[in-house]
Amino acid sequence: MTRSGTAQPDTARPSIPVMVRNRQQAESDDPEITARLTEWFCRARTFIGDYSPADDAHLPDPDTSLSRTQLLSLMIGFVGCDTAEERDQRTYTLIYTDPTSGKQNFQTICIPYHAPASPLLFKRDQDGGPGCEIVWKPTGKVLAQPQLHAGIFGASNHYYSRVGPDLAELPTAAIVSPYSTCAGGCLGCNRNEVGSWTPPPRDYIAQHVAELAADYDRRGWDRAELVSVNITTGCQPDEGRELSMMLKLIAEYRQQGFSNAAFFPFTYAVDSRAAMDQLREEGCLGFIGTIECVNDDERLRQWGRQKGSITFEQHLAKYERAHEAGFDVVETDYVLGADSYEEMLRGVAELSAAKVAVVPNIKRNYSPAQLNSNHEDIWKLGGTYIADGFTACLDTYNHGTIKRRAARYSVDYLHRHGQPDATLRSLPIRHT
Repeated sequence: MTRSGTAQPDTARPSIPVMVRNRQQAESDDPEITARLTEWFCRARTFIGDYSPADDAHLPDPDTSLSRTQLLSLMIGFVGCDTAEERDQRTYTLIYTDPTSGKQNFQTICIPYHAPASPLLFKRDQDGGPGCEIVWKPTGKVLAQPQLHAGIFGASNHYYSRVGPDLAELPTAAIVSPYSTCAGGCLGCNRNEVGSWTPPPRDYIAQHVAELAADYDRRGWDRAELVSVNITTGCQPDEGRELSMMLKLIAEYRQQGFSNAAFFPFTYAVDSRAAMDQLREEGCLGFIGTIECVNDDERLRQWGRQKGSITFEQHLAKYERAHEAGFDVVETDYVLGADSYEEMLRGVAELSAAKVAVVPNIKRNYSPAQLNSNHEDIWKLGGTYIADGFTACLDTYNHGTIKRRAARYSVDYLHRHGQPDATLRSLPIRHT
């Protein structure tokens, strides 16, 4: 069965340009983009003003519903921002705080190649601290005052995905990307758009783990406190080489004293039950798939032949094998924007019925080509598309997620290190 019935014809949705690795584009100030984004964001602000968040205060996990501020952060992430900052960083991770619920959430923004055309402006505090503002350029109104968590350029070797209530990084969880190129060659890949492909050194695994171990020692952290390693590395050309890389990486972590680390591979290349069994035997507790969208035609168009040719039905069969292999958590990554509204909701419901947690992401549009690759429904429905899509995905979290597991260990860590009142709701929400 193919999920190609609702894709727009190529004449309506222009093809994404053939991928040229590490291309650098000139910035553009296109009045048509300004008008489009301004009109869309005006409607989005109206939607947010009328939005009634679900009351989830009785639940232990704060990631069960969207706050108004989190919804705003998603809209900002989709549009992208202009900035006076240097262009050595095209992506920023921010932490927003909702004034009503007190919930905090991580969300990234991009500085696109059409940044001058964006109606939003990202401003850093002049004192050099973590404070920043998102400003509505047409009026100068400050829409949000988040905290800067990180500026990102290039393929990050690793970063710590959990912070405490004071936003200080914790040693409990890391997202690692030691292999800084990828065989996938996805046509709409953000790394390609910002020119961040870097050839890895021959001994990249040993170098990566040694660098992480040295950082733990420098910070005075116990390596045994690392309990969650999300291996989000660039994929190898085939399952055999992908599996070999993963197993060598896990062995190196063990050798370097990360004795309590559980591993969660994020991969499209691992497909067979035999490979999954080997990962499970070596300490992988979860499996993260890369479905990206529901529509098979769009997956192929936007994610290329390596990743994109894996159909929705093949993904479902892969996740069934992952459950049979005994993984505690089976997740898949989902990017809002490629599917029609109805197909998005149907696909998420089918994945949930297969006991797959669907982790939603808002698409960062670094180029006009990426901006134009979004389905017309996200432009027409605006806030409804994003709010309903995210809510449907969050409803799948009852199947268990890597993020919730890491959050629980983080609260335990805080309790043991002088913060006995910390709860799950003390931690900023993250979905990646």
